[in-house]
Amino acid sequence: MSLQRASFRGDCSTQDFQEVLKRFKSDGCNLLVTGTVSEDVTVTATQTLLGAPNADRKRVVALADSRRGNVFERLPPGVESDDPDVWVVDQHARQRSVPKAAKSRDFDLPAANDDRDVLTRLREEIVAAIGYFQETTDGLDPSQLRLSVSSLGRLVHERGPSDVAQFVRSVSAMVRGVRGMGHYHLPRPDDDDVVDRLSPLFDARIELRKRDGLPTEQRWHVPQHEQSTDWVRL
Repeated sequence: MSLQRASFRGDCSTQDFQEVLKRFKSDGCNLLVTGTVSEDVTVTATQTLLGAPNADRKRVVALADSRRGNVFERLPPGVESDDPDVWVVDQHARQRSVPKAAKSRDFDLPAANDDRDVLTRLREEIVAAIGYFQETTDGLDPSQLRLSVSSLGRLVHERGPSDVAQFVRSVSAMVRGVRGMGHYHLPRPDDDDVVDRLSPLFDARIELRKRDGLPTEQRWHVPQHEQSTDWVRL
């Protein structure tokens, strides 16, 4: 994302916010993406957060609502679903695309079609993907793992905020354990009650907006610093 010039509001220097971003990349982080924006904006944000196509990334893309677009379009341009470093799952449709090596070797893939609830299946799929990439790389580098979950909105509607909070705690701990970067879409206004309830589980929020005739914008909220950035272009 174009954040080189971003700074915390009221801060004359960009240094503080840039240091936060650097720490997120080195230590791992989990980000909540908010805002009532179109699916095109959501897809663009996902593609960017998953990392540049030529970067060495292990990408896990989990779609909880198959009615909100094709899961494969969320991959960065030039990255294909059958690439060896990509693990994609459409949980609602119960379909997945995993690296060929995960199928050919003795690797325990979660059952794709059973009667367990959607949160349990989604969590186990993500845990399996992270475990696979961790095993095959002999240890992931900082920010090498990129996870996208879209969207928590459907999961909150189906299971309620408490169950979703438990899901986030489990998955975010796995992401942070390998110093990865995970982002989770919640297509609601940033001041929504559900956002307020889930926000403490994340390292930061990325709020998106798209105004008529203007480029898509973002601003970051970092609770640890009790600070928000100015709006900058996505």
